[in-house]
Amino acid sequence: MKRLLITAMFVLFGSQASAWVSKGFKPNKVSQIAIVVQDDATNGCWTNIGEVKRYTEDKLELAGFEVLRNAVSGFLTDSNHFILRIEVNASRRGGLCYGDIEYGIGTLALVNNIFGIFLVAEYSSTISNEKNVNEYTLDRMGIFMKEIENPQWDPTQ
Repeated sequence: MKRLLITAMFVLFGSQASAWVSKGFKPNKVSQIAIVVQDDATNGCWTNIGEVKRYTEDKLELAGFEVLRNAVSGFLTDSNHFILRIEVNASRRGGLCYGDIEYGIGTLALVNNIFGIFLVAEYSSTISNEKNVNEYTLDRMGIFMKEIENPQWDPTQ
């Protein structure tokens, strides 16, 4: 019964996704953006990590952003430097991959006397019933890039 309930949850909620990009996130306000990948996928669920990173770098450049292709430590020392984080958490169960994908763009900032890394964009999606997440990750990055090209979220409202 428990296994049936868990399976039903993945089927019903398997396509949950959300995305937002601040209206103020524009290429002319970003001096450089770097891509950081966090691979928490296991058992061959994600094998095209480099391809996803290159695809993201290329899409950002086409959108007018200057991409730092080899991020170095200490990069976030300028408030106009941003990091785009690609994180995949997935594991294999019964031959299929389940988990989640998260993309986030942040920078160092001082807001209301609080200094920290603040997000200007985020995307998250659950993964279920996939042989691997290679195409799924590229597909979802394409959706996120469309949000970046036409940001709609207004944090003041």
